[in-house]
Amino acid sequence: MGELGRPAYLRLADALRAEILSGAREPGSRMPSIADLCRDHGLSEQPVRQALRVLAAEGLAEGRPGSGTYVRPRPVPARIARGRYQAAGSPFAAESRERGVEPSWTNDSQKTYATTTLAVRLGIAEGAPVIQSQYVFLADGAPVQLSTSWEPLAMTEGSVVVLPELGPLAGRGVVERMAHIGITVTRVTEDVTARPVLEAESGPLGIPLGATVLAIERTHWAGELAVETADIVLAADSSRLAYEIELP
Repeated sequence: MGELGRPAYLRLADALRAEILSGAREPGSRMPSIADLCRDHGLSEQPVRQALRVLAAEGLAEGRPGSGTYVRPRPVPARIARGRYQAAGSPFAAESRERGVEPSWTNDSQKTYATTTLAVRLGIAEGAPVIQSQYVFLADGAPVQLSTSWEPLAMTEGSVVVLPELGPLAGRGVVERMAHIGITVTRVTEDVTARPVLEAESGPLGIPLGATVLAIERTHWAGELAVETADIVLAADSSRLAYEIELP
């Protein structure tokens, strides 16, 4: 199929994309208005809006309510080394300082109860009490990662490590906290997928709806016993996950 066989909105998206990627439209600059694009390209409003949606889905443009559409700055992906779990303390803190950025985070922990899916991941009964902790991780003050983790309450109840960010081992990471109550974490598993950002994630991460995120399902294990599981979310265009695989 030739160029003329492509839908009008894709031809417009191609033209605008080429301008953005060539640098003709600088990051942060305002795109022409819908009316201007309609006039300049001889199109009606619908294909113009469709073309802008394509660029937004590709992470090249972002709409700002009441202001228009802007060229989205394209961050240089940070190389994030997964596998800092053997180091003392927080893996996020260790990895961040390795990259030369200052780590910090906000946290909210509460008691809740295992859903069917969570019960399978932790190997506990559905409805069993767990401690849920929600984090926003920051590098040099900018949000870079979200995480929601769950730990079986039966494992830590009554101990000083029942809440990850309170007590003498606050912020020290799962491995060190579990060691304090006699549980030795022997391995960590991670399953990584890519998906569109959810509305609840878009604001805290500072990325537009339609952007792609990397979703990591992580679990800490003591032998065959799951002691913690977490859902971690990072912006795909600013994160490059790096894994080192040791050979026997």
